[in-house]
Amino acid sequence: MTELLTENNSGGGKDIIVSEEVYNHFNWGAFLLTWIWGLGNKSYITLLALACWLLIFVPYISMISGMIGLALAIWFGIKGNEWAWRNKKFDGVEEFHKFQKKWVVAGIIVQAISFTFGFAVIGFIFVAALKGMGG
Repeated sequence: MTELLTENNSGGGKDIIVSEEVYNHFNWGAFLLTWIWGLGNKSYITLLALACWLLIFVPYISMISGMIGLALAIWFGIKGNEWAWRNKKFDGVEEFHKFQKKWVVAGIIVQAISFTFGFAVIGFIFVAALKGMGG
């Protein structure tokens, strides 16, 4: 279902043929930012990930929801370029790849902030627990 791009058919919907120049890459922006990336690329199926991440706070299903969310993120990474090309109009393959690289940078920044915040919270809890134990 892929071929070399002879004309710009981006934004043409689900029935267009997606070029190998677009199709054969993992989309790290879609993997890292899931539903946020989906909104920016008119790929609304990624809202399933938002539902999974919200269900993490529900007892008894949080672990399953987290695993499903991770599986969805991987699926979005695999299918992301295809969906973005089909759903949004781009001036060409070069502009498409530049746009997707911006999503990767944003994803890395958001993930770095999230991990830093998470480790800081864990550190504060750890220190508070030590102080509470008299240490």
